[in-house]
Amino acid sequence: METIKLTNINKSFGESQNKFKVLNNINFTANAGELIIITGPSGSGKSTLLTIMGALRNPDSGSVELMDTHVDQLKSKAKDQFRLNKLGFILQAHDLVPFLTVQEQFTLVNKVRPQGNMTQTQLAKLLSQLNLDSVVDHFPNELSGGQSQRVTIARGLYTKPDIILADEPTAALDSKRVTEVCQLLSDLAKKEQKTVIVVTHDDRVNQYADHIYNLVDGNLSLLK
Repeated sequence: METIKLTNINKSFGESQNKFKVLNNINFTANAGELIIITGPSGSGKSTLLTIMGALRNPDSGSVELMDTHVDQLKSKAKDQFRLNKLGFILQAHDLVPFLTVQEQFTLVNKVRPQGNMTQTQLAKLLSQLNLDSVVDHFPNELSGGQSQRVTIARGLYTKPDIILADEPTAALDSKRVTEVCQLLSDLAKKEQKTVIVVTHDDRVNQYADHIYNLVDGNLSLLK
């Protein structure tokens, strides 16, 4: 099942002589059951492309279809609801709420989205998989960088999204944790038919990918 379809996507920033084209006529598709990596140098537009896939930003031109929905044509409120129900984000910045414990981060999600989230048993299993069960009562400032990243991963998966969009999810992790996280994401794709898109510089992730794309100078090419 095709879950992401980008058609002739163009995006520029700046004005007139300072205008810089970040994405140049991008065409891309992804299916349920796939883990796809997008790599490329810093500043090549990878994060911009991810935000367009995630309905956080509209392209200047082109169409964005997610789960057979033209999200670029949705009104703001409908787009927010679509993201809440269909998409999971694992962002590079650890955007945990500083005054909430690890456990309370998920309680907050329940208040925003009362139905459709993991059960407490499922969450406990996920936290154990990510070796976080010993820090559920800790606040973000009491966590290491790697622990914060893994909590961010867990929170991104907590709503059981159909599409998971991850921006450098392994950047703060040692090799053992990279293996655990990548195996988890791969299992979600294969066993639960999720679509997982990972933007990364981390070559350790490549072995888990069904496809690898490279984004350079605004142009996307298939490497694998």
